[in-house]
Amino acid sequence: MQLLLRRARIAALVLACVGMSAATARAADAPVRIPLDAMGGSGETGVAILTAQGAKTMVELQMKGGSGDPQPAHFHNGTCDKYTPRPLYPLRSVVKGTSTTTLDVPIEKLIAGDLVINVHKSLDDIATVNSCAIAKPR
Repeated sequence: MQLLLRRARIAALVLACVGMSAATARAADAPVRIPLDAMGGSGETGVAILTAQGAKTMVELQMKGGSGDPQPAHFHNGTCDKYTPRPLYPLRSVVKGTSTTTLDVPIEKLIAGDLVINVHKSLDDIATVNSCAIAKPR
């Protein structure tokens, strides 16, 4: 009788652990939302939504207050005020407020906090950054 009770307790413990692991995995797969702040009085704000897809990451930008013209967007090393000029990971240009790009980069590398996401004013004025954020969950 004690052996049956012990086995039942072990089985219950194993099932509880499996359930917790599944819940943790689902939470880890949840999209990461990074708010983008307006820069230099541009008035353009938005959100970057990063979704893990195995070793890749889908990056969706949803912007408000932009011109509607194509706007280059990138991940850079650095900060919003001082970033390396050459983009580390280019994204599709924001057109009419949206952009979706799948990068061959795991999400953990993108949201470690040492990169920024920025959206430039336009293809003609790439030196002006309209919105930016440190690439990490807030």
